[in-house]
Amino acid sequence: MTFGVAVMLVLRQIEDVTPSTEGLPGAELWTQILGWLAWAGLAGSLASLFIGGAVWGLSHAAGNSMQSSKGKAFALGGAAGAIVTGLAPTIVNELSGAV
Repeated sequence: MTFGVAVMLVLRQIEDVTPSTEGLPGAELWTQILGWLAWAGLAGSLASLFIGGAVWGLSHAAGNSMQSSKGKAFALGGAAGAIVTGLAPTIVNELSGAV
């Protein structure tokens, strides 16, 4: 029996599982911690957008193309971070329902 076949046999035995925090000790604390982490992720993304945009603009105005490209990457990274942080709950909920 191969590993893949063994995994499939085990997965067939698992009944439909719906994630729930019911009866989980400390569930409220973990929910609060996840909220704090999301806030920190969005705050970091906003700071990255501000700092990257400032470096990008000032470096471009000064003719420093190397620092300008670094500022652009920093600003775009902040935008991508904000998108991922904002969509993370939706992504997790969609993927948990896809199984």
